[in-house]
Formats: sequence, structure tokens, C-alpha cells
Amino acid sequence: MAFQDGGSIGYGSDDSLQDLADRSSPILKQSKIFDNRGIHLEKIQFYGFDMDYTLCEYISPEFDILAFNLAKEFLVSSFSYPQEILKLEYNPEFPCRGLWFDKEHGNLLKVDQFGRILMCCHGFRLLEGEELRKLYPHKIQRKEEKRIYIMNTLFNIAETHLLASIVHYMDNREDAMVTTEGWLLGSEKKLKTFKQMFEDVRGSIDYLHDEKLLKQKTVENLEKYIKKDERLIGVLTRIRESGRKTFLLTNSDWWYTNHIMTFLLQNNSNEKESWLDYFDLTIVDACKPTFFNKGTNFKMVDTCTGEKVDLNSKPVHERPVVYSGGDHHTVSNLLGADGPDVMYCGDHLHADVVKCRKLSEWRTLLIVPELEYEMSVGLEQGELMNQLQNLERICGQVEPEDQDGFRRRIKDGVKKMDRSFAKTGSIFRAGTRLSYFGSNVLAWADLYTGSVCNLYSYSLQHRFIGTQILLPHELQ
Repeated sequence: MAFQDGGSIGYGSDDSLQDLADRSSPILKQSKIFDNRGIHLEKIQFYGFDMDYTLCEYISPEFDILAFNLAKEFLVSSFSYPQEILKLEYNPEFPCRGLWFDKEHGNLLKVDQFGRILMCCHGFRLLEGEELRKLYPHKIQRKEEKRIYIMNTLFNIAETHLLASIVHYMDNREDAMVTTEGWLLGSEKKLKTFKQMFEDVRGSIDYLHDEKLLKQKTVENLEKYIKKDERLIGVLTRIRESGRKTFLLTNSDWWYTNHIMTFLLQNNSNEKESWLDYFDLTIVDACKPTFFNKGTNFKMVDTCTGEKVDLNSKPVHERPVVYSGGDHHTVSNLLGADGPDVMYCGDHLHADVVKCRKLSEWRTLLIVPELEYEMSVGLEQGELMNQLQNLERICGQVEPEDQDGFRRRIKDGVKKMDRSFAKTGSIFRAGTRLSYFGSNVLAWADLYTGSVCNLYSYSLQHRFIGTQILLPHELQ
């Protein structure tokens, strides 16, 4: 069922909510939850939530610009990059999530699930044709761990742009000679490889997170960097009032988690004494995806000092217990869950969804904050998508000597569609072909949506049917 925006429906029993279903308005497309596989919410008794980019949605591009600028400053101060680096500016129209960085050639790649290259950028320059084939025979790059780094999360957006910016800057330096490995710099012609540059940028990003610099800057100006959604309290309240349980499972530490969740869930009109009261179980320092495999040491957190203490330690206060680490078996046992009755909501495709589905029985709801924008652009480009599909169908039916013209038209159409999303295109596809990210969403996420607060629009009795997939011979 759907709730009207700004409506005043209270949080009654599931039966009373279901009675209202026939009188409610259709769910707006941007508030929909999309189903790859069937899930009956009536059977879900435990709802787990990640924090960063799930319960806590960062405001873009402000948050991305903050990370971009902090990383630039660290490159200059700690890795001796030239001061000109500080002049690099963040352009929110360039990056998309899910690109691969090739450390050997310094390129950003968008590939499909088999490693076929859909788009390649060297800095801000698009590589095509023979130039592309020279670097990647057959236009294929496999997922080699030593060579490829996948920009899985929204935290990687600033990093994606910074890598492209530095490659572009270095390529255009007057004292730099571009080589197949990187650049020969200065009069001494000292080699700086693409791999070394990547490791410098990666080290800068890690520093921002490990030393909490990015988090500290965020906490200093929460209103600027974090979006508040009034539906969030409603989502958590309705789940718990139905008799189901909620838990918070985040990789963030207690200090940062407490600041963020206090900002999101506590206000002057709030009846709860603490944001912890919205959850039956709270786990920080989860170390996903390791959490879904061997896990880490399971401890309690002293919420006054932030220190981790043994489980048999006597609490020094009466606040709800907060845990650190552990694994999915431990959490399931603490909740009294069987496995398939748990649904975990998170934004990290690899750590929150793929590993969760591979290594546990929990069901998954993937949060894709870019989804509303992607849908709006997709709607505008719907006719172009139909044209591309028709062109590809016709191209496959004509004689080989007649295909060149169709292929050029398809190529031009794909470029036009990609540019309507971002300079690097859509996160889900290039033209009619699914990206690596899009393929994994389809393969692993049971459900996906643009905001975890979209749960507010659905009854806890709702049945998601799942996408009916037919093989080509079944379509005849």
C-alpha cells in the first residue's frame, strides 16, 4: 500500500494498514521498491540497516566536494604533489559509480559482467577504436585483482573524479612525457607510474577515513552534508510496533555512528530517550564483508568512552548495549532469527548484498541513491532506447556488408544516451547493455530502491512478486 506524501496515517496494526490499501494512491515511481526476486514481507521478522548511504544519505555534490578537496590537500602535503593540484575542481557531471580503474594504463573503464569494455576514459578523454583496441585486445579487460580496482561505493565518487583529474593534469604538464606506464617528470625524467599515482590517491582517501578527518568535517556541519528524511522515524517505528525487530549493522565506529544517528533520529518532539531505542540490536565496527564470512572479535562498546570491552564486562550505565564486530551467525542468534526471515538493507553492492547473499540466508534490499535521477533521465531517453533496440535487431538481420551504417548509428545513439546521464554514463548500462554494476544488481539484490525510507510506502504484508525472466527460446 502507499501513503500519500504529507499524510497523517498513524502506525496501527498490519491489518488496519492493509484495510486502507484500496483507498490509497498509487506509489510514485521514485518511491517504488523494485523486485528481482519474490519476497513476502509478512515472513520478514527482522529488518537490518546499514548506516552510511542507507539510513544516512549524504548530500551530493557537497559531500563529494568535501572529500575531493581534502584528498587533494593530503596529496600535496604528504605525497609532495605540486601545488597546482589544489586548483583542480570537482565536476558532479563527470563521475558515476561502479567504474573500474586500470592501474596499468591509468584508465577508467565501464565494463559488462564479462569484462567487455563499454566505455574507457583516460583522464577526461574518451578512448575509442584502434587506440582502445591497442590497449585492450578484443575490447576485454578481466577483473584482475592486482590490476583492477572497482569503485563500488558512493564514497568512491570523489576518488573516481580525482583519479581522472590527476591523469588529465599530468598528461598536460609541460615537464611531463607520457609513457605506456605513466609519466616521465621534470628534467630528471623520473618515472611516476599510473599504479603509483593510484596508490597515492587511494592512500589519501584511506587517510581521510582512518584518521576520521572526513567524518570530523561532516560532524562539524551535519546540516550541510546529511539529508534528513522525516519518513525514517516512521519506518522504524512501524516495524517495531508490528512486533518485528530492527537492528543497525554498520562498519562505522561508535563515535561517528552516535553523532549521525542522533542527528537523524532525535529531536525536541521525539518521545525516545535515545536513538538506540529505535533498534533492538546495534552493532558497529562490523567489518563487512568479513562479517558475512569469518567475522571479527565480538565485543561490547562502552558508549561513554567508546572503548571496546569484553562481553562479560559489567555495563557502567543502563543504556542499551552496543556491540562491536561479530559475524552474521552471532547476530542471527542474538535476534532469534532463522536466516530467511531477515532482510538487510544496505548500499554497498559487494559488501552489503553480494557477500550477504553468497554467505548467509538473509534477504537483501539494495539502496541506490542515484536511482531517482537515473529513472528521470531514463524516462526522457525512453524513445532513444527503443530506437537503439530496433537498430540492433535490424543490424542482426541484414547482410554483413550492410551493417556498418547501422553500427555507426548505434554507436552515436549510445554516446548520446550516456552523455544524458553523466560524462561517464549511467551506473546501470551503456546503451542497451548492462554494466558490471547493473548485472550484479540484477543477479544479487532481491529488492532495490532509491531510499530506505521508501519502505514507508509499503504494507508490512506486501508481497513482492519478482521479475519474471524468460530465456530467448521461451519468447518465441
